[in-house]
Amino acid sequence: KETRELESLPKQIEGLEARRREHHERMAEPGYHRQGTERLSAAKTELDSIERELAAAHQRWEELELVASRN
Repeated sequence: KETRELESLPKQIEGLEARRREHHERMAEPGYHRQGTERLSAAKTELDSIERELAAAHQRWEELELVASRN
């Protein structure tokens, strides 16, 4: 089970990094900050969520790598 999880984490992390990159690209567009506070707040909330998921995935990957190295 842990082996499959470890194998799946790189794709999960790549997907999260792609989503984060898309957000950053949108934020760099001219006029992005003229969207209104509700839309900006929602985008910030989503970006924060992606960052938390990404940190958790990296942490889990490290944990599983450590377990795998001990076996």
